Parts: sequence; C-alpha cells; structure tokens
Amino acid sequence: MKKMPELVTRIVVGLIVFGIFLAAIFIGKEPGFLVLGSLGVLLGLHEFYNLVEMGGFKPQRLTGYLLGLSLFLGNGMVTFYGMSEKYLLFSLLCMFLILPIELYRNRPDPFTNIAHGFLGIIYVAVPITLLINIVHPNDAIGYDPLFFVGWIMLVLSTDSGAYLAGTAFGKHKLFERISPKKSWEGAAGGLLMSVAFAVGFAQFLDFLSVYEWIGLSVVSVVAGIYGDLVESLLKRNVGAKDSGSLLPGHGGILDRLDSVGLATPFAFVYLKLFL
Repeated sequence: MKKMPELVTRIVVGLIVFGIFLAAIFIGKEPGFLVLGSLGVLLGLHEFYNLVEMGGFKPQRLTGYLLGLSLFLGNGMVTFYGMSEKYLLFSLLCMFLILPIELYRNRPDPFTNIAHGFLGIIYVAVPITLLINIVHPNDAIGYDPLFFVGWIMLVLSTDSGAYLAGTAFGKHKLFERISPKKSWEGAAGGLLMSVAFAVGFAQFLDFLSVYEWIGLSVVSVVAGIYGDLVESLLKRNVGAKDSGSLLPGHGGILDRLDSVGLATPFAFVYLKLFL
C-alpha cells in the first residue's frame, strides 16, 4: 500500500513534464525548443557537477554552464535560423578559458577538476546540443517535432518492453556488476518494443524507409541501454541513488535523460548518413 502514493506521484509528475515538453516543442516551436533545451543543459550540468562534488572534486561550474549554453544556443542559431557559424566561436573561447581559470581557483586536484569540467560538457551538454539536429534533421525537412517525438518514443518505449520481458522471462543478467536487475531477455524485449514503434512511425513519417526506421531504432536502443548503464556506474561510484530530486518519483534530469543522452550522438550520425 505504501507504494501507491509514490506510483501516483510518478505518474502525475510524468504527465505534467510530458505536457510541458509537448507544448514547448509543438506550440513554442524553435524558440520553445531552445528555452527547454537551455534549461536541460543548465539543470543537467548542475546535477552532474553535484555528483562530481560528492566524489570530492570541485569542477568549474560557471565556466561549464557558459560553455554548455553557448554550444546549445550557438547550434540552435546556426541550425534553426541559418546564422553564421561564428556564433559557435564563443564556445571555443569558453573551452580554452577553463584552463587558465583553474590557476586562480587555488583548489586541490586541478588536473581532475579540469577533466571533470570537460566531462560534464561531453556527457550532458553535447548530447542535448545534438538534439537540435534531430528535431531539425536537415534543411529540406526543417523543424519537425513529430519526428522528434517519434524518435524519443523509440528510446523510451524500450523501458516498457524491457520491464515486461524481464519480469516474464529474465534469467540471464545483462551487467550484474552495475545493474543487477537488468537481463538480456529484458533488453531483447525492449528492442522488440522499439522496433514495433519504428514500423508504425514509418507509415506516417516516410522520409525514412521502414528499414531505415528499424535501423534507427536498433542504433538508438543499443546506445540507450549503455547510456542507462553508464549513469548507474557514475552514481554508484559516488554512492548516489538518483542524480537529483527535481522530479518527484523520477529523480533528476539525468535520470530521465540517461538513455537519450548516449542514444543522441549515435542517432545524429545515423541520420547524417541516411538523410
């Protein structure tokens, strides 16, 4: 009985967040996507740097926030509005400013602090930045939130399929050292669920063939499974259950973006090859 309120909270929060997400990208269009993504970059980096500090290190938060935001907004200006790539030059400066700024911080482990600052950009800001190139795959297609939601569903539907298959058939552990509850059977069920969604989406969004949709599903799901495991590894390293507490019943932003984060660069490359 104690689990019911938590389940209700999880469902209600999930519906609210999903509603805000849909409103931002469909009604708000490109500006809405940029606002939502900017919040994702800042909150994601905040949670990542919190985890790093739990490990005893002090990354450069402000420089990381500026670099992450400049990457995301610069790519948005170039991709959505066709502006000059010079808007990305500020990101280049922020990247190299991390090095001399560490001289003035007088903190222990400067080498590791710098490394963690860059890792936050790679792990959080770069994947969110590349989401721009999935909602806007190329200039011929333009801004297509329906395709973006379809791709998100390919990744997120894996959880439902994995839960059902893992509960019914799970016997062989996928990666017991990191995530004892996950099984190979669950992973296979998640992939099948995602492929079923891909076949359905191919009937409505035909700029990818059904086989290309299936390929996108396989690439995204496999990368997403590893993304989930990587986040579990990072949290386990610092003894954290969740990356944050922003979303009651769900944890933090990174807990919701773990699969999407690693799936994004692989989906980005895949789409560049087939579109």
